[in-house]
Amino acid sequence: MAGRIPQTFLNELLARTDLVEVIDRRVPLKKAGRNYSACCPFHNEKTPSFSVNPDKQFYYCFGCGASGNALTFLMEYEGQDFVAAVEDLAGQQSMDIPRESGQDDAVYAENQQLFDLMEKVADSYQQNLKKRPLGIKAVEYLKQRGLSGEIAKLYGIGYVPGEWQNLQHLGKDQLKLQEQLVKTGMMIRKDNGHAYDRFRDRIMFPIRNRRGQVLGFGGRVIDQGEPKYLNSPETTLFHKGKELYGIFEMRRKLRDIEQIIIVEGYMDVVALAQYGIYNSVATLGTATTSEHLQTLFRICHTLVFCFDGDRAGRAAALRALNHALPQLKDTREVRLMFLPDGEDPDSMVRAIGMKAFNERVESASTLFDYLIEHLTSQVDMNTFEGPAKLVHLAKPFAQQITDPILLSRFTHKIAELSGLADRQLEESWREDSSSGTKAVANSTQTPSNSNNFEPDRKFQQNQSAFGSTSYEEPPPSHINQQTESRNKAPFRRAIALLLQHPEALPPADMSWLGSIEELGARILLNLIKIIEKNEEVTTAILVENWRGTAEHPHLIKLANQPLYAESENINAELSEIFKRLEKNYLLDQWDSLLEKVRNGSVTAAEKEEMKRLQAELSKQG
Repeated sequence: MAGRIPQTFLNELLARTDLVEVIDRRVPLKKAGRNYSACCPFHNEKTPSFSVNPDKQFYYCFGCGASGNALTFLMEYEGQDFVAAVEDLAGQQSMDIPRESGQDDAVYAENQQLFDLMEKVADSYQQNLKKRPLGIKAVEYLKQRGLSGEIAKLYGIGYVPGEWQNLQHLGKDQLKLQEQLVKTGMMIRKDNGHAYDRFRDRIMFPIRNRRGQVLGFGGRVIDQGEPKYLNSPETTLFHKGKELYGIFEMRRKLRDIEQIIIVEGYMDVVALAQYGIYNSVATLGTATTSEHLQTLFRICHTLVFCFDGDRAGRAAALRALNHALPQLKDTREVRLMFLPDGEDPDSMVRAIGMKAFNERVESASTLFDYLIEHLTSQVDMNTFEGPAKLVHLAKPFAQQITDPILLSRFTHKIAELSGLADRQLEESWREDSSSGTKAVANSTQTPSNSNNFEPDRKFQQNQSAFGSTSYEEPPPSHINQQTESRNKAPFRRAIALLLQHPEALPPADMSWLGSIEELGARILLNLIKIIEKNEEVTTAILVENWRGTAEHPHLIKLANQPLYAESENINAELSEIFKRLEKNYLLDQWDSLLEKVRNGSVTAAEKEEMKRLQAELSKQG
């Protein structure tokens, strides 16, 4: 199955697929007007906010922001990778998947072989527990730690003996097998070419992705030895900053997940599971990253970090806090739980039991409560300088808060503690930023629009350049959500309109867009070409053409952005936008040639072009 899947096939596949049917088989939907709704499968909620639009073939959750087409749903809901999701949908439609030859073929094929091998390794380790006398020591250790056979099976726990070569039986071609084991990090190659097992005489914990594929392992020594815990290194399959131990098992065990407990090690995860607490995951020898949090927030809205109560635990809490602040919005919540000195989740749950442990989780401090406590503990508020120092300490944290309501509340709390008015505090933070650091936005201002195409600075500049010419501005007293939306840059507005209403494309020649060196123009032109080539084009098909690009997440936002326009008026609005964009393009061409006239460098052909441009501009008025 190696090779790139043609985009034309993906478009046809999505055109044949009924998103409502795909989702309804997994999450029961109810008719709600023209759309269908349900409680979101990606976060816990009691009131349905998950909406499926059969016309767009697109879903959107107003609670957590999850959105996409049928492929995205399968990838997020079932943990499938892209190829598996395509195969799933294609199988339902009885469609054979064509493949294009390309340089990624070999990489894809090799990764599939490595995944297969890692599954064999995991199975081999599990089988070792059943062998006598080989697995007796390991089984006795697991029993001493209070782990049952059921938990060992759920998490695929195994054992590797102390020999230096334990995996030769997994393949006939020993040279190829050794090379693959080195690539997966299961073996280490010395300078002399000799290779030996990385893991020896350890309890083995397979680390799986959300689809259940084994990416690597964590190993814990049974007796004495260093290091006590050993993880697989970074490989082509395993990236510690993206993966979380236990996430596959958690989602397989639990249907509704109200909160997720983030712990440090895999022994903590399995110990909590042994006591009926299955909603925990662990980072893998690295600090919690933004990617970790993004993954977890797609599952539920409440995350609880569980830290040791010592200095290292407090430092880890601050690192996690810094990653979490930019991602807090709407109903998302982060809590911080600190254990007594010398305790970890493993020892704690054994000492106090499931009920008491869960009570500690429920009473954990909110992120902002902890942040305020941390900041005030750094200063003496009874001194003259104390409040001023508090203001300066709080500023870096305020800069990371993206939610305007949370920023406003944080600003108010710091202002209250320091004896300043909110506006005074905001002005102070802005003045401190005069050296060029990022200023904290005034809480009364509108936050920067998240729909900007950030990867391309030219497109942002273009938004500003065209923003004042897109529409006649109404008197200030009439400015509302609709007029604010209509005054946005025309490129972005046209893209949003076409994504959501491709049937409204005006029947006109848009080839001139290809002469504009702006990202917005390129996207518009590509959208038009896709619409013209596909009779049954939908929002889902259009967005799919940008999967894997920097523009994809921004197009998803535009596909869900409220248009504040009646569908029958969209064709006329698009025609007006294209008319204005073309006129500005012609004026730019005219200005360029006029400059040549002034410099005396214009050619005869360019003079003829100026006559043509003049005629076109006169025609447009």
